[in-house]
Amino acid sequence: MQVAGFSPIPAALAGLIVWAAHFGLIYGANAVACARGLAGGRWLGLPLVPALVLGLTALALLAVAVIGLRAWQRLEGGLSGQEGENEPRFMVWLTLAIALLSALAILWEALPVLLVPACA
Repeated sequence: MQVAGFSPIPAALAGLIVWAAHFGLIYGANAVACARGLAGGRWLGLPLVPALVLGLTALALLAVAVIGLRAWQRLEGGLSGQEGENEPRFMVWLTLAIALLSALAILWEALPVLLVPACA
């Protein structure tokens, strides 16, 4: 998963970066909606805040899935990096494990939108 000019460590942390961005965006969007009185708003017939949170969750899960699939492909493809470099097997497994844990964390933090009303 090494891109020219980058070390494999940021690639391994990509799942955590997606999780952190998702966390900040959904809680920030909820805070803005509550502060501006938009919690009762609707978009395409759905409540605004839950629709926004579910949309952001779908995008974050898609990004983490791409990260995980790329790591899986690296495992299946023999771990050869760019320009014939060998990539440490541990880093690829770490990237895959972090992607899976990030997906679980994203689902866990989006769960309250289904259980608790916005601004409650």
